[in-house]
Amino acid sequence: MRIKVEVVLTSGSDGVFYPGQEVIGEVIVGLTKTIKVSRVKLLICGVGKTEWSEANGNGARFLSLEQFLFQANDTASSTVYSGKERYLYSELVLCQVNDFMQSGGYSYGFACPLPKTLPASFEGNDGHIRYSLTATLERPWKHSKSHSLNFQVSRQLDISNEILLPLKANYAKTLGCWPCMSAGSLSMSVQLTTNGFVPGQIIPALVIVDSRRNVKIRKITTVLMQKISYTAHSPKRRQRIESTMICRNVSPGITLPEGGVLAEDNLQVPYVLPSTSSGFSRIIKVAYELRVTMEIDTCFLQDPIVTLTIPIVIGTLSERDSELSDNESVHVWSLKSDN
Repeated sequence: MRIKVEVVLTSGSDGVFYPGQEVIGEVIVGLTKTIKVSRVKLLICGVGKTEWSEANGNGARFLSLEQFLFQANDTASSTVYSGKERYLYSELVLCQVNDFMQSGGYSYGFACPLPKTLPASFEGNDGHIRYSLTATLERPWKHSKSHSLNFQVSRQLDISNEILLPLKANYAKTLGCWPCMSAGSLSMSVQLTTNGFVPGQIIPALVIVDSRRNVKIRKITTVLMQKISYTAHSPKRRQRIESTMICRNVSPGITLPEGGVLAEDNLQVPYVLPSTSSGFSRIIKVAYELRVTMEIDTCFLQDPIVTLTIPIVIGTLSERDSELSDNESVHVWSLKSDN
């Protein structure tokens, strides 16, 4: 005897949907003989999960005597942290039978509107957000027959609807070493005219460096970083941040002339996931930041590496941005004007 249950989608683009859109499809049941059936139901579900482990080291003083004796030689014990959120759960009874179903084929249509607050699908090292449809044929006193189908939820982030501002990060240091008197100063800043960008756009970071003594910048590295934060609630609240370098530009440095220098370091945004707006998922969030690191050749600084960080928002490519073309990163030094 063969029972076939299948979920077929008739809406969406390659199984991708947007919040507020309807998931439309059919549940198809095929029977090769007459059987007794309780009902045919459909479950639509969206769940986010996080999970990772962290080594505890030798935490014997926090253990009971029994635990201590059991783990006395286990210095690599670890704690598993986990979190879970349910974004979507709905069960629809397509057919209440409670009787015999004749052999043949049956089709049950369905339509489910997706809430506008759904977070986007996500797959990461320490967590995921997944959506699925599961059709089940239930039989009295028999094993049920089920079929599951995953689908994707994608969110658009129109940066024109975000609060975007010009941003600036500063660094200042007095140069000198004990017992000498102060021998000058060094100041740096990185400026952005806006903090919102889409894939294909150029991030024009204006780098301004000013020094009152002879200082050489060996190199400047501009990096776009993706920061994914995972939050767990069990056994206690804990957060884990995964940082990934998306792209970078390394530029040669310069010996600072009197009055300082300017440089515009252009970094192109590749295709990446958009930044996560607040309120959609509390356990998985995606954010970005621009890091500009300057390696300085001077004996007046204990740490010759200075890093300035600016948080930025990455949106989704819209029609008005469709003509953006590929460009290489550019870094050009010029003398800083006094004006």
